[in-house]
Amino acid sequence: MMKWATLEEEYAKNKELHVEDVQSLKEWVLKQPHFPPVSDLQLAIFLHSCYWSVEQTKVTMEKFLTYRGAWRDFFANRNPNHPKMKDAMEVSLCSFLPSRTVENYKIVFFKFMNTDVDRYVTSNCLKIFDMCVTLEVMQHGTFEGYVIVCDFKNVGVGHILKSPITAMRRILLYLQEALPVRLKGLHYVTMPAISDLLVPLVKPFMKKELANLLHFHSSYETLGQHVPLEFLPEDAEGKAPPSTELHAKMQESFVESADFFVEQETFVSNEGLRDRRQSYMDVDLGIGTNGSFKKLELD
Repeated sequence: MMKWATLEEEYAKNKELHVEDVQSLKEWVLKQPHFPPVSDLQLAIFLHSCYWSVEQTKVTMEKFLTYRGAWRDFFANRNPNHPKMKDAMEVSLCSFLPSRTVENYKIVFFKFMNTDVDRYVTSNCLKIFDMCVTLEVMQHGTFEGYVIVCDFKNVGVGHILKSPITAMRRILLYLQEALPVRLKGLHYVTMPAISDLLVPLVKPFMKKELANLLHFHSSYETLGQHVPLEFLPEDAEGKAPPSTELHAKMQESFVESADFFVEQETFVSNEGLRDRRQSYMDVDLGIGTNGSFKKLELD
């Protein structure tokens, strides 16, 4: 049986988490007819990701629930026992590495385990990534920071050409505006030719704060200036378990958590119940809220 984080644990490790802020958000959630039920633990997780700003937490929650309801190709049909989901899980690896950075940040490692372009689906990349991060947060609670390492050394031009601009934009919107974690770094290890294709794809949709966290590396050596190389998997010049082992464990944990992922598909906004008198709008969806990039504390 899966063990989940608790609100009591969050209060114990976060002195800035206040009962009155959680209560204020609970009262606000009850006034949002389009919201699903939100637990106190989830409120604490969103508060932490927004550095304890109640107002920014409201914005982030609104976008999180709205995006997840609107972009079904990313956030629906996530049952790990479904054949299409099994295929996505075979293609991509997303795992937390055992070691943490000197700043005590967790490292999220992403890699394609199958480079067949015909099996590559852009939306599945975010699906696998989000499932990995969501499961980690719900099992272990909040953490001071996350560093994402994407090992794209085996990615070819065909993968980039098969990545729709709309999908890339939505992935970046979700990372910047809605994901309830504190991002501290985003690193791509890939060939210079791929970087040259990727940069113009992603840069126009990145706010300054995320752009400052983005780094492209032509080798593991330059990545080592940010993340100790020994923390990486064996097949990426590190000392952590090999990618194949991490991949097997990811697939196993996803299957064990199948009920959770299916239940999470209902954690979205119900646009039929939204109060259209509210004055905020999201230019990407035509619905949503005002607000800007979720606050990041840059090192």
